[in-house]
Amino acid sequence: MTTSPKFRIRDAGAVEGDDQFVIAAFDAVIPYLTSIGSHEQWGTIPFSHREGWVDETVQQIKDSSNSSALQGDQNKNGVLRIFIVEKECNADGPAYFDPPLAHYRVSSDRRYLSVGFAFVRENWIPGYIESQKHLQVPESERESNIYLEVMVTDSRVGSLRRGAGSALIQGIRDHGRKKQKKAFWLDGWAGNDKKLVRYYENQGFEVVGDFSLPRANKAPWVGTLMRMDI
Repeated sequence: MTTSPKFRIRDAGAVEGDDQFVIAAFDAVIPYLTSIGSHEQWGTIPFSHREGWVDETVQQIKDSSNSSALQGDQNKNGVLRIFIVEKECNADGPAYFDPPLAHYRVSSDRRYLSVGFAFVRENWIPGYIESQKHLQVPESERESNIYLEVMVTDSRVGSLRRGAGSALIQGIRDHGRKKQKKAFWLDGWAGNDKKLVRYYENQGFEVVGDFSLPRANKAPWVGTLMRMDI
């Protein structure tokens, strides 16, 4: 799916090395969040160092790729779909950053640099949101929603990722529109002066309400539930 002249959205798993790109970008976001004062969002331990995480993520990408190829599975509640956003580059253009780190897809006259990804589910509300009795999801939207589980842009590519999050959100919204969904939901970390919440507000989401999740030996994880019409 195409979202703008600069960015393209495609299914993860369609290009060799997509799994390694997702893992590396997840790891790269940890020091970036620390640098902006948001280390409490996901902690300081690289994702790839967490027990079982790599195997689980690789399997999720395989499952997502399979479900995208099987039209029937796309309508099952809660099925995970992973999208990758690519930046379009000239095939003969200069290297944008350290080539060993670059994850490119090459066509006849273009290179497409992977700059981010999103994990999305249909007709699904996470259990930790369901447990928040003060947060109400309309019954009419429980079977007609897109839920953004996580979105990451690759901090290793610097300014080349600028606009990638917006392109992903627009691409996912377009996907939801094609599937005739009513609403686009997400929850975001509400710490660090709600910088992430304000970002999503600037993308068109509206705040539904705040919540807090207890964590062992840590301060509670604070979040905000948000939605927009599709």
